[in-house]
Amino acid sequence: MKRIWYYNVDTFSVDMSGLVFMAFYILLFIPAGYIVERTSLKTVSIIASGLTALGNCLKLLAISPDRYYVILASQSLCAIAQIFILIIPTKVACTWFGADEVSTACSIGIFGTQIGLAVGSILPTIIVNDSNDLDTIGDGLNTLFLYNAVASIAIFLVVIIFFRSKPPSPPSESQAELVTRIEEEKMSHWAALKGFAKNKDFLIVLCTLGLAFGLWNCFGILVNQMFSYSFPNESNALAGFLTSAAIISGGCFGTVFFGYLLDRTHKFKWISCFALTSNTILSILQAVFMLTSNKIATCIIIPLNGFYSGSMMVIAYEYAAETTYPVPEALGASILNVIIYLIAIIYVVILSLIFDNVSYLAGYIVIVGSLAMGTFPILWISTELKRRNANLKT
Repeated sequence: MKRIWYYNVDTFSVDMSGLVFMAFYILLFIPAGYIVERTSLKTVSIIASGLTALGNCLKLLAISPDRYYVILASQSLCAIAQIFILIIPTKVACTWFGADEVSTACSIGIFGTQIGLAVGSILPTIIVNDSNDLDTIGDGLNTLFLYNAVASIAIFLVVIIFFRSKPPSPPSESQAELVTRIEEEKMSHWAALKGFAKNKDFLIVLCTLGLAFGLWNCFGILVNQMFSYSFPNESNALAGFLTSAAIISGGCFGTVFFGYLLDRTHKFKWISCFALTSNTILSILQAVFMLTSNKIATCIIIPLNGFYSGSMMVIAYEYAAETTYPVPEALGASILNVIIYLIAIIYVVILSLIFDNVSYLAGYIVIVGSLAMGTFPILWISTELKRRNANLKT
């Protein structure tokens, strides 16, 4: 197994720095969801931004090549923070915005997280030079970690000073009804989970949109390995740039576009079907171009595919909220994220084994076949939008 130069660790250890985010979410989503529903949005935001700042500050102690364990510890703190960060956009949208604004508001919240991911994909390749000199790499890492620490501390202070938990009055009928119900009857998480298991529409959302976005997360972890195979003479900087372009295309522009489209048309089923089908077709083209080492076509298709793949997040979150209402949005979003991360972890392990022991062609067949099989069940989902129906009550 290939070893990574600076910290002298194998590629699996490097993958662990990303997989730890998924693992902690799966382990802690229930207590995190409980905290979100039982405390204010400001408290949750302070916890999330505070843990992120602490984790990024800890990385300043990980400059030495023998301290990769500090990297994993700091990533673990950031991973716990991310559990809350992923829940917040849906919660803020439903707390602050009305019936015809909630999907757009959620997409804008996701837009912010995706901008951070895009910057995080390309900034390290710019600041940390690919060098054979340990001191040069160490200086680059020190600069990168310092920037991260300063930025996260600034965000933490902004949240403490300016962030508010809720508006003076609920912005929609569904939110007013939900606030009243929560005050009158505290639904247990276990009761809600049993309800999810019997909710056909929610299960279809998990199997279709959840699968598609889980595979997108898997691609984000394996992209360097896949890119290096197809283009062995290219630097990782190009892979980082393409990943950032894909995140910006889908995670930023795509989420806002589809969020706006959902708010204006409320055609959740057919928008989901269109996005899933487009994602499958573009994934086939991406596989063909990468297997044939067509660099120009690959540079075009990855951001284009990202437009649909990255947009699955807002479509899935909003569809989950519609199908599970009146269960609090944070719990439905948490279950969705758990499924997404489980899928990502499973496919990372499977595809890594296939790439190393079979062939990259076989790996791409698994990816495309999974996406194709995951598209058809959306045809059996109902068109009932429970949250919107509550908003339309007078």
